[in-house]
Amino acid sequence: MPNKENKTTKTNQPSKDKLRWSDDMVEVLLNALVEETFKAKVYANVVKTLNIAIGPYITKKYIKNRTKTLKDHFIEVYDLFHHLSGFAWNLVIRKFEVEEEVRQDFIKEKSHANK
Repeated sequence: MPNKENKTTKTNQPSKDKLRWSDDMVEVLLNALVEETFKAKVYANVVKTLNIAIGPYITKKYIKNRTKTLKDHFIEVYDLFHHLSGFAWNLVIRKFEVEEEVRQDFIKEKSHANK
């Protein structure tokens, strides 16, 4: 599954304990996680896959931190859109689509959602 083309750039290289994840890097991570079953060796296998696809600096720590961040983002989006109608996920552009009137009503109701 790993793409032989390295999907990293100098801006993605970690500095100290921080790593800036690009959308391509997240996609490789999620694909690697999907291919694995959640067992003891999952992180070792995912680290191996990401090291081939992205670069040798990806560690279990970075993967665990990014997985936690992705989970937090998912929970936030799920809580915002759970039980709402008028919103649709566009698989091509990977964004929610909504008519302007529905969006404005949503923002009035949940002002923190305007970001």
